[in-house]
Amino acid sequence: MIRPVILCGGSGTRLWPISRRDRPKQLVKIFNGLSLFQKTLLRFNDSDVFADPIIVAADSCRFIAAQQAEELDINVEILIEPEPRDTFPAILAGVLWSERKDPEMPVIVSPSDHEIGAPDAFRNAVSIAAQAAMNADAVVLGIVPVRPETGFGYILPGQDGDGTTSSRRVEKFVEKPDKETAIQFVEQGYLWNGGYFCLRPGSLAEMTVAEKETFSIVESSLNEATIDLDFVRIGSAFRRARKVSFDVAVMENCKAAQVVPVEMQWSDMGDWNGFWAASEKDEDNNVLRGDVIAQDCKNSVIYSDSRLICAVGVEGLGIVETSDAILISDINRAQEVKMMVKKMEDSGREEATTPPRVHRPWGWYQTIDLGGRFQVKRISVNPGASLSLQKHFHRAEHWVGVSGTAEVTIGDRVELLRENQSVYIPMGEVHRLSNPGRIAAEIIEVQTGSYLGEDDIVRLEDTFGRA
Repeated sequence: MIRPVILCGGSGTRLWPISRRDRPKQLVKIFNGLSLFQKTLLRFNDSDVFADPIIVAADSCRFIAAQQAEELDINVEILIEPEPRDTFPAILAGVLWSERKDPEMPVIVSPSDHEIGAPDAFRNAVSIAAQAAMNADAVVLGIVPVRPETGFGYILPGQDGDGTTSSRRVEKFVEKPDKETAIQFVEQGYLWNGGYFCLRPGSLAEMTVAEKETFSIVESSLNEATIDLDFVRIGSAFRRARKVSFDVAVMENCKAAQVVPVEMQWSDMGDWNGFWAASEKDEDNNVLRGDVIAQDCKNSVIYSDSRLICAVGVEGLGIVETSDAILISDINRAQEVKMMVKKMEDSGREEATTPPRVHRPWGWYQTIDLGGRFQVKRISVNPGASLSLQKHFHRAEHWVGVSGTAEVTIGDRVELLRENQSVYIPMGEVHRLSNPGRIAAEIIEVQTGSYLGEDDIVRLEDTFGRA
């Protein structure tokens, strides 16, 4: 058996505005109703080969990740990072937690934001890597490149392996090259480093002698871990771990690493150009998603999330729309979107980090309109879920039932809110919204008052431990 340790952090800002810090690209359902995270889980959904995955996730993503795993009926254990510290501390936490569960089981470390078009080839390579890992410090999957690429790290494989598998010795790891060097690497037989590592139990302790302090800090943070609902909260000591990538801290200093070459359709979905390359195209080489009408357009991504997009005569563009933002970019300059998002963050623009639809453990809400003293929201509550019992000091609320049935608590009164019915919650009144039904309950909420911020919520009770 092999234990998947799946990394579900990062912000994916180069796929903005669909991907944002509070809903990164791996959790956005952009492939036939599935997210990249869900496709990753399905890749490891073979109980004869893989144990239940361990997910290392950001706090803001934990409920979405848990919900998407539940949608697939896949059991996972989610570790919550107190703050992101790059891939080395995250991988170390996941691997050490796996060793505490089963000290004899090897692990496969996997990103959650990649698209793989040949799952059988991938699983076969993982099985080979797990076998080879028993005689090596670490084994990495090396993806056979199909083009020169400056956005990936590279691996130079040696000629000799361990004699029992098709793995080969790693000569060296190389960081992202420039264009000319990338061309040379492809010609010389280098492989792409996709970030998939197979590790035998105990190997990280042996390979991280130079990182003793971080190793000790992560161990301490796991000793301090607490259970929060169905999640494991890593202790606050984790914040002191050195912020460094796994490649730099471990693999570049590894003396006995092996690589398993694998040929498969693969994309790290790093930007809109990568999305275009990995997606099915029309006869004009366009990737069209959502409500789009394209006339005489070529080699473009046109992605509508909420409104009609009409495009005429464009070529080589990325046009991406959400209800609160529009991106228009030369598709070959898609890597620069990350810098644009940084500018928005520096100027305090909420659109840089928060998606228009905000997920909560009970469902989601989306702002429809906002003015000086009013805000209109669409709210969806999952079957069986409840918002916290709460009150507001600066606003009153009107709720109108749209679909499903909601149970409304207002002071000492409890009543059902059905389609086309409405209730009023005065300022300062204790209230709660629940869904006793079997389908999502949707309401329209109209807030009025002098202050409408999300921090004007006093929680008195909460199913999700936020009171």
